[in-house]
Amino acid sequence: MRNKIFFVHAATLVAVGLLANIAAADTLTISGFSTPESVVHDTIQDVYFVSNIGPGNPGALDHNGFISRVNPDGTVIQLAWIAGLNGPKGLWLFRDRLYVADVDTLRIFDRFTGTPIAAIPFPNPFGQPLFLNDVVVKDDGTALVTDNVNSAIFQVTPQGQPSLLASGPALGGPNGIQVHGANVSWVTFFSNKVLRTNPSGHVFTEIALPTVDVSQAGLPPGALLLDGYIRLDDGRTLVSSWVTGDVSLINPSGREMTTVAHVPSLFEPSGPAGPADINVDLTRGRVLIPVFNAGQLLIVSLP
Repeated sequence: MRNKIFFVHAATLVAVGLLANIAAADTLTISGFSTPESVVHDTIQDVYFVSNIGPGNPGALDHNGFISRVNPDGTVIQLAWIAGLNGPKGLWLFRDRLYVADVDTLRIFDRFTGTPIAAIPFPNPFGQPLFLNDVVVKDDGTALVTDNVNSAIFQVTPQGQPSLLASGPALGGPNGIQVHGANVSWVTFFSNKVLRTNPSGHVFTEIALPTVDVSQAGLPPGALLLDGYIRLDDGRTLVSSWVTGDVSLINPSGREMTTVAHVPSLFEPSGPAGPADINVDLTRGRVLIPVFNAGQLLIVSLP
């Protein structure tokens, strides 16, 4: 997710029509969230955690963000299970901990009780505020956190020391991020690419998605506003785009793409709905899609 101030005017988007273009046969729509941005399936407790930015500026330090606990059957167990956050976005589960990227701080909670464990403020080497977005944790406990507004990736050691890992236009505005082996990959908010870096620091294009004309929106050529990103164990990739409104499943070669779900796009009269930081429930074969401006969690079948 980016600094979505540009899109907040669409926050009143209603649910009508959201399901009209869903490719999957079986769907579930859970409503009542407040600008949901990310979701993760806790397979131990069999619950979904959903981050809610709350009303207003997604980058504001306004303490109106929260984390919800949701049953896979669609029942909201507790809407504001963890409250008092600012603009919580990316979520990750590692051992007994829930990691939350929250504007300028990485917050860590007990995944079972919601008790705060740590709050790690980040250094800011940029001329504008931080906008921490997604988080992933390596097997050794090192966390990687993206900032798509400042086109940066931070890292946090297992001891809780944050530092800037990389930044610059070549990163394309990193959003959703994944780790596979010794490599790190991410979707770019300001291009059409999934990029990958190896241990030597070289950046490669892993996937290039088809582009559309975004000149009328004032976006950089080719920008798809890619947000969510999941790399499945079988080599397939799931990505979401604010521009197209699609959640796409891409085969391991990167050349075949299937639309798993569609919500109103940037250029549709009712859009953009904002398919944000997607995730999966592999137990049930589901794709979990926070629909940012509709206040919903949309669930569809994973082909």
